[in-house]
Amino acid sequence: MFNHVPFVQEIKTPFVVNSGVRLFMQRDDQIHPFVSGNKWFKLKHNFRDFEASKATSILTFGGAYSNHLVATAVACAMQQIPCVGIVRGDELKTNSNYILRLCAEFGMTLKFVSREVYTTYKNDTSELEQDETFVIPEGGDNASGILGCQDMVKDYSLFDSVAVPVGTSTTFSGVINGSRGQSHIHGFAALKDASYLSEVVRDNTSFDNWTLQTKFSYGGFGRFDQSQSDFNKQFASETGILLDPVYTGKMMRGIYAMINELQFKRGQKVLCIHTGGLTGLLSQKWLDS
Repeated sequence: MFNHVPFVQEIKTPFVVNSGVRLFMQRDDQIHPFVSGNKWFKLKHNFRDFEASKATSILTFGGAYSNHLVATAVACAMQQIPCVGIVRGDELKTNSNYILRLCAEFGMTLKFVSREVYTTYKNDTSELEQDETFVIPEGGDNASGILGCQDMVKDYSLFDSVAVPVGTSTTFSGVINGSRGQSHIHGFAALKDASYLSEVVRDNTSFDNWTLQTKFSYGGFGRFDQSQSDFNKQFASETGILLDPVYTGKMMRGIYAMINELQFKRGQKVLCIHTGGLTGLLSQKWLDS
């Protein structure tokens, strides 16, 4: 879909400079306005699988604010592929929020189902899989998604640690596999009480150079307070980099906390991966924060 040339920016805020840690950010939010960050990587091999199949359309899943739905809708529009999005919540409609409206604008047919039906489909897609329909799981969470995320970092040997936000653990698993044991990979869980994801990661990789950080969810998935708003605003004003409030913003806040706790030594090089998702800045909840 796109050619990915990593753009790495060194973070030189007063806090980071004073710490002596060399902090860098891989700006994968710059790949595309909507198919950005890990969304691009998770879709890359799924779309190749689609092209190799006999299917003529793509079907996928997501919640009311799913960046994956938008990314899929845009990627399909660019290649003139018909697509359907199964949306969790039968009380919703196309104009319920900006994400769903964007999906519809890019040509995705939206089907709203109850949470019970959604869970059934998510756990077993056999009823939806037909010769003409290629199914991509929620968030691109499958082996092809993990395979795509192996390509996110070009040279791990340049960094002592690599940090990435964690939702389902697809991106985290892919980055670990891509590292092949080089560097130490820190995954910052956006979900509260996410320690169970460690077992998922162990099933996806044979490497042990990783740590799942579970204490930096700051209230849990999709939740943020004034402190998060203040952190994101200060970070943007000092770096020119916008952070989304759900994933990358919390990862960077966690990185700052670890630096403050001296968990990184002076002179160490830490790479943080920006996984995009900046449409989250358009949510009314964030605008009101």
